[in-house]
Amino acid sequence: MENGEIKKLCLDLLKADDEEEVISILRSKAYWDNPKVWRLIGDREGNFATIGNQASKPEGALTEKVVNAIDARLMNECLVRGIDAKSPSAPRNMSEAVSRFFDGKELNDLVDGTMGRWDSKRRREVSEGITIALTGDKRRPCVTISDIGEGQTPDMMPDTFLSIDRQNKLSIFFVQGTFNMGGMGVLQFCGTHNIQLIIARRNPKIIQAMNEQDPSAEYWGFTVVRRQSPPEAVKSSVYTYLAPVGVETESSKGSVLRFKAESLTVMPEGNKPYIRKSEWGSTIKLYNYDMRGFASHACMKDGLLYRLGATLPEPALPVRLHECRAFRGHSGSFATTLTGLTVRLEDNKAENLEEDFPVPVPFKVRGENMVARIYAFKKGRAETYRKNEGVIFMVNGQTHGIIPKTIFSRKNVKMGSLADSLIIIIDSSNIFYKAREDLFKNSRDRLGGGELRKALEEQLEDIIHRHAGLRELREKRKSQEIAERLDESKPLEDVLRSIFKSSPSLSALFLTGSRLANPRDQRPGGGDKGNGNGTGKGKGAFKGKLHPTFFKFKKKEYGELFHRDCEIGRRCRIDFETDVTNDYFDRVSNPGRFILEMLEGDRKEEDMDWSLTLHNSIAHASICIPEDVVSGDKMTVQFTVEDDVILDSFVNIAILHVRPKLERRGGGRRNKNSKGGGEKNEPSPAGIDLPKYYPVKEKDWERYGFDRYSACKIIQDEDEHDETKDVYRFYINVDNRYLQTDMKYTNEDARLLGAKFIYGNVLIGLGLIREYREHEKKAKMEKPESNGIVGSGMSNGEFTVEDYVKQTTKALAPFILPMINNLGALSENDVGGAGQIGDDE
Repeated sequence: MENGEIKKLCLDLLKADDEEEVISILRSKAYWDNPKVWRLIGDREGNFATIGNQASKPEGALTEKVVNAIDARLMNECLVRGIDAKSPSAPRNMSEAVSRFFDGKELNDLVDGTMGRWDSKRRREVSEGITIALTGDKRRPCVTISDIGEGQTPDMMPDTFLSIDRQNKLSIFFVQGTFNMGGMGVLQFCGTHNIQLIIARRNPKIIQAMNEQDPSAEYWGFTVVRRQSPPEAVKSSVYTYLAPVGVETESSKGSVLRFKAESLTVMPEGNKPYIRKSEWGSTIKLYNYDMRGFASHACMKDGLLYRLGATLPEPALPVRLHECRAFRGHSGSFATTLTGLTVRLEDNKAENLEEDFPVPVPFKVRGENMVARIYAFKKGRAETYRKNEGVIFMVNGQTHGIIPKTIFSRKNVKMGSLADSLIIIIDSSNIFYKAREDLFKNSRDRLGGGELRKALEEQLEDIIHRHAGLRELREKRKSQEIAERLDESKPLEDVLRSIFKSSPSLSALFLTGSRLANPRDQRPGGGDKGNGNGTGKGKGAFKGKLHPTFFKFKKKEYGELFHRDCEIGRRCRIDFETDVTNDYFDRVSNPGRFILEMLEGDRKEEDMDWSLTLHNSIAHASICIPEDVVSGDKMTVQFTVEDDVILDSFVNIAILHVRPKLERRGGGRRNKNSKGGGEKNEPSPAGIDLPKYYPVKEKDWERYGFDRYSACKIIQDEDEHDETKDVYRFYINVDNRYLQTDMKYTNEDARLLGAKFIYGNVLIGLGLIREYREHEKKAKMEKPESNGIVGSGMSNGEFTVEDYVKQTTKALAPFILPMINNLGALSENDVGGAGQIGDDE
């Protein structure tokens, strides 16, 4: 083919919006069915298994393409300046690269090298260098990603775009990619034939600046990647790419197609694709991409913008997203700038987040220092920004693993009432490479197992459970909800007392306890006594200083030694008083540093896991005492707080006296002399307090995750007087389809039917809670697979007691009223053979 004909073929493939159209175009050139013109990706026959394991979710795989485009732009800016990207003169991280190449200055503080200081005009301007355009089908669209990055020559493409496991970026510190693991992960989500188009041209300025010698440097190169049926004697498919150049004269490997052109119209404008010209760079087109769950308008709540925001919370550079499918809307609604989750939240903080959030929590686990940022959303705001993510682990701005939001409902956390309002982002960019390899999978969508993950989750559970700001918010939300229905739980309590009293078996299973007076006055104008943090009456809201004027042990004079007993294998908690703002340890300008050091003893600070939360003048340090210390030892710990502004650091010294671990009372066993009798080692009652219930109408279904068939949802709370006691709130779907149907077709009083449905669900829920907790206890002693109904899902926190109750009551909802109404009316004449159950033989 002539140059013009090859260029036309490239543009025809680019503008095709269906894989069948691509196949038709290639068949017209006698390429599709000719095995000689297709070359194995990576020149490896077993490439299908490697590529297929790169990603498990389509949004995660697509994120890799965006990251590659960002890398390409950073590489371009480095190379056009004549800087070897692997040399010491190159930037040492992504922030330094952005600061030097896009801001024109050296990195000075934490906000440099980020979009934090860029206005919307600057973000829009830079974002034009990387675009994403959605075209074609609304359910399985085509996705085109274009950048004005470094680009590649046709002869370079087999070793870059079309390689596997090449260590092209291993020694380049300012880019995200490392082992080429991820660039091909999108293929499994592309239609039936897994087709991808790649177009690229090397930036001529790089060729000149770096004195590159490449005979194909003047050309645009392009190829098509596809999944090919396995050849004879091969058991699995293979991925190949179109490489017809030279196959007629060479017996080995062909090269990609190429042509000369000053520019190509590959970038979108508004809702029109392929309008803006590009003189170099790369364009990737993915045909019929699987976007189930986020295939709606790209810029809207359920679209690509928000899914990429969660998988790429802090991109180094902004990206311009264009919706080019046949959606309705005004001219400005089809394009927006992707800046990542954290920037969007910061830009709309007042609208989306609770006051005083996000809050930073520095912590150390297994010698690795990290900072967790806790975001608490206002009611109904979180689901716009995240789906099932609870904790996001981020490396260089990209999500590398998550813990589902079920972590907030765990028994050791007890923040279930806030589970739909929280997300935690942890920057793991600076952890040691071995820890990163142990913690994250190559697919970057899940965490690995092992001791590091276990210790990390235990640390997070403690941070979330103990954080004063989250406790405050939880109680505030609970108080608001209880205030709305303050007297509604009393009839249920009376019914339950009557049922328990009349049933010896239920009395033996549940310790109902006595009704406690509400610790807060829920009437209008009521509240806590003022505590200086703005949550109650008496004093105003806490207003911290920019830099602390004091930081000392609580209720101690500064400089006074602090003595504290601590138990082996448990956490030692120490509180400090200060007057600095809550964001002191993780703000962008002149942040504080909290340093823990061991002054005496055999322990080193690297051996100590710790965390620090700061909320409204109180800093709460939690230190995990290792299992291998010896009872009777003393550990001298120095806590230092410093920043670059205060002249003298604040130094506090504590002496920890190690004691043996003591067994806790309240959840385990009692001896025969304890109150209530019983044999030694007899399990104590479940300790479930009398629950409060809340009717949920159809208008609130989305808020509680209900549908027409849902019946009951529970949320675990923490008893303020006894942390060992389980306290639950029950939410009952009073617009349940089966309940409403029975109300419509029966003469029985609707209020009575509703009460039966509510009481029945609460009783079933109590039984399910008890059963779940019994299996949870067994899980600590048995292998997860032997745990029956709960199974391994419980052991990793993915299947919670809340899930168990919600799913089971949904299944039982059709039978609750028939059982209550009909079984209670049975007489001796109706029981038949079943009546022999209680007879003596």
